[in-house]
Amino acid sequence: MFAEDDARLRDFLSTGRRFAVASSIEDTLALVLSAAVDTSPATDLAGVLLLEGRGTITSPATTDAVVNELDQVQADHTEGPCVDSIYDQELVVVDDFADHLDRWPHFARRALDLDVHSSLSFQLYSEGRSAASLNLFSRRANAFAEEDRIFGSLFANQAGLALRGAQRAAQLDRAVASRDVIGTAKGILIERFGVGEDEAFQRLVRSSQDTNIKLVDVARWLVAESTPTAED
Repeated sequence: MFAEDDARLRDFLSTGRRFAVASSIEDTLALVLSAAVDTSPATDLAGVLLLEGRGTITSPATTDAVVNELDQVQADHTEGPCVDSIYDQELVVVDDFADHLDRWPHFARRALDLDVHSSLSFQLYSEGRSAASLNLFSRRANAFAEEDRIFGSLFANQAGLALRGAQRAAQLDRAVASRDVIGTAKGILIERFGVGEDEAFQRLVRSSQDTNIKLVDVARWLVAESTPTAED
């Protein structure tokens, strides 16, 4: 299948090695998107769309201000191929936005106004209220062939791995920070009231339950309240 695309496949593999040493998730995504535009003949523009928290849609990486504007339209109106990919479909193929004015009235019209006519959207992951998609856009209608879908899926895999890895790292950092602040708060209670470690922890838990405030936030408050200020 790749007989006439061996050079492009080698370029993809070479680019993939650079993803592993990028200094940040933003740099990694920028490399993925740049490589997708360079590798896929039909792709003129590309971006990543994220769904986080309470339905908040953001664009952590794009190749062009046009994609930023298209993503904003999708976020404002919760419509478009990238949104459909995030919520429902692993792959959304649009041959011509002119055929989807009824389906996505705000997005399709704006895409055509910006001379964007077709797209491929790949769901990177979808877990609860957290999801993401990689989106390739073309200025031509009916632009994307099977080879573009294959290469697009490879880049989607890279982007998905990078995002999930970054999220897990961030979760681990938060877990370590939470453990440390809870440990500090327990130490304050042990010193102040002469109780044991288990009792100190149970006091934090009861305070959390009584106030309906997260345990780590109760601990942060106690640490802040017990830390002398410069004026003290």
